[in-house]
Amino acid sequence: MKLIKTTLASALVLLAGNALAARTGGFATTDGGDLPGARHFTAATYQEINDIITAASTVAGGAYPLVITYTGNEDAAIAKIVMDHNPDAAGNCPNPHWSETYRQVPVTGYTAGLTIQGIDGSSGNFGITMTNSSNVVIRNMKLGALGGAANDADLLRVDSSSNIWIDHNELLSNSHECNGSPEGDLTFEGAIDIKKNSHNVTVSYNYIHDHKKVGLDGSSGTDIAGGREITFHHNLYSNVSQRLPLQRGGWTHMYNNLYSGITDSGINVRREGYTLIERNWFEDSVNPVVCRYDTTLCGWWDLRNNNVTSPADFARYGITWTPNDGINTITAIEWKTTAVFPKTLPYLYETVSPQCVKNKLRKYAGVGKQLKQLTPVACLGKDDDEPELHDASAPAGDYMANYTKCADAGETCKVKSGAGWVAFGRKGKWVTKYIGTGHSVRCTAASFGADPGGNPNKCSYRVY
Repeated sequence: MKLIKTTLASALVLLAGNALAARTGGFATTDGGDLPGARHFTAATYQEINDIITAASTVAGGAYPLVITYTGNEDAAIAKIVMDHNPDAAGNCPNPHWSETYRQVPVTGYTAGLTIQGIDGSSGNFGITMTNSSNVVIRNMKLGALGGAANDADLLRVDSSSNIWIDHNELLSNSHECNGSPEGDLTFEGAIDIKKNSHNVTVSYNYIHDHKKVGLDGSSGTDIAGGREITFHHNLYSNVSQRLPLQRGGWTHMYNNLYSGITDSGINVRREGYTLIERNWFEDSVNPVVCRYDTTLCGWWDLRNNNVTSPADFARYGITWTPNDGINTITAIEWKTTAVFPKTLPYLYETVSPQCVKNKLRKYAGVGKQLKQLTPVACLGKDDDEPELHDASAPAGDYMANYTKCADAGETCKVKSGAGWVAFGRKGKWVTKYIGTGHSVRCTAASFGADPGGNPNKCSYRVY
């Protein structure tokens, strides 16, 4: 029997159909610069990236879709700055860098479509700022330990921009605070700050570690901008202090993230914002869900099916709280939903269990992972780009274990729930195909690329 191997990438193309923008699993819908007519360039330095963007922005007839592949490596500079911010016993650092010039790639007013992607093994000691731009993808970029905190030197910044996808990056610095830093807490600036009139942003599969102030959603109590819509999914946070993110107003959706080693406070929901916190894994963390410094205008959280389900789980997972710290803090110490998330999500998404997040996410988040995504199939022990292959050794029933019938041969199968996989065949002879929850497929050999000879073939979908 011929078995057809279906990659997740091809499945996502299938899901997208004729749509112009890729699905990101979140609020953003964008292909970045991966569009017809795109021009492709390579760059070895951040200045070369700047030159390419400037040339594309000023071309006669208007900017064009642009894909820039970054090949440089600044690991030595990153390591040096990390070392220079290791404090001695008195809290003094040997060579702080917070007053340096901000090394950055400014993306300003670019709406034609832009992708900045790093090759495996690349790294940058610079930041990328997106201002009044749209349809931008930043992926597979390792950015770290950026000097210039006094000059607002964020690793990634989104200002008044929309349809931004920040995917499969690694962001790091040094989580220690040095004596004499600006304002007493600016040894380094933000990893991902999203501010002003920004909308429809997805932050996915990033590895963010050894950083103090991870991310803002709004820079001040007045920076609400009608409410930002941001999704954070499948991100790995390790040894970070706070702002995961610090949310002011708007709506955020956090699902399938791994929060490990939060040392100060985690998801901080302020200024009457709403957050849906769904199927995440929390461990060894202080104040993982809070409203801090803002008790009169606190936001609300909707806690759904995380590994922590009640206060009885706190000790098991190393969750601790500092509710009486004198800084106007309300915490989720009772681990109860304070308001149901009021926004209807405009996108399809698929979650795995919190335990699978704990067990598997490190294989998928960050750079050098070939942009792989964590699916329920991977939770069963298979890689995300590997189909479920079944032969005569499979159970001899009409349907595989944990599958339910959805169509006879020639009919249409709609996946109403579960893992998004459909099996075509019968009695130990199947081929399978990933189509995603909420989508449909014709129960035919043409749709599946092979006739497994189930005599008669039927379609069924995995229920979890």
